[in-house]
Amino acid sequence: MTIYTGLADLTDFPLILLYVVAAAIVVIASLKLSDFLNIIDKKSNISGAFLGGVLLAMVTSLPELFSSLTATVFVKNNDYVLGNVLGSNLFNMMIFALIFFFFFKRMVEKKVSKYFLVSMAFCGGLYVLTTIAGLVFVPLKWLFGYFNPVSLLIIAVYVISIIKTPKIEEAEEEEEKESKITLKTAVILFVVFAVVLVAASIFLTLLTDTISDRYHLGASFGGALFLGVATSLPELTSTINLARKKNFQAAYSDLIGSCIFNFVILTFSDALSFDCRSSVYRFDQSAFMMIVFGAVEFVALLIGLILLIKGVDGNKIQNRIIFYALGAVLVASYIAFIVLSNVDLAIPFAPFIK
Repeated sequence: MTIYTGLADLTDFPLILLYVVAAAIVVIASLKLSDFLNIIDKKSNISGAFLGGVLLAMVTSLPELFSSLTATVFVKNNDYVLGNVLGSNLFNMMIFALIFFFFFKRMVEKKVSKYFLVSMAFCGGLYVLTTIAGLVFVPLKWLFGYFNPVSLLIIAVYVISIIKTPKIEEAEEEEEKESKITLKTAVILFVVFAVVLVAASIFLTLLTDTISDRYHLGASFGGALFLGVATSLPELTSTINLARKKNFQAAYSDLIGSCIFNFVILTFSDALSFDCRSSVYRFDQSAFMMIVFGAVEFVALLIGLILLIKGVDGNKIQNRIIFYALGAVLVASYIAFIVLSNVDLAIPFAPFIK
């Protein structure tokens, strides 16, 4: 199924090139948004914890949000939504492996807030709710039309997570030069780059639909591979920059916060999916693999955070080996998902779709 023949008529090279260009625009726009959000933080009375812990995660998740809404409203294919959300979360958690591998010494020197365990609890709860929505409510048709009642619970959990977000200032970051950009200019530029990000995200959805159709990829797998990776590039870039600045609290907050917000995207798409062929939460084999390996990554990440909260001696080789092993699990899980999503495992409740 190809929704836009103009893209379908392109040869393979321009199609892939357009995908790369659109993904690059998403990254650049997201980085600019983060820069201007930082200026707004420093030049306004808005809580820095709220701007960084909540809004930054929402900003870097804008590609997932608008790509998913485009898939629901224009593409009329909800399978892209679940693949986009779960695929992005898989990729986001895998990004922690980069911190474990390349920033171990700096990482263990910084104290980690116990709140991240609470944040992970919210994230784990949303994984459970999504699984229940797809494997219980959808098969038994406990739906209002195609709207899944679990969507209301997901929104409730997200609201509670925001309420529970600490309002006190986080650890001090490295001193930055005072920006010459005024607050008004920063707000205007923030809106401009938000529009650019939305446009690039919509275009990515159109490209993903065409690429998945041309190469006979399942919608859920195509969403996870092309949309999930491309829309997670902002988190990847910002995490590396924050780790280089030794601001690991912000890096962890952005990644975990983005994972939590991504689940809310399911509820938005669910509310607008009345004209689609199936429920947002319908599981195929690829989506089920994302849940399975998402659980594996979640456990590995949780173990790493617990160790960091307790304190880790960076001079002990066994500690480095532990975190390298956890990082390897994160990477291996993502690779295993890609491989197994293209093999028919004959899962009765999650059919293999090519």
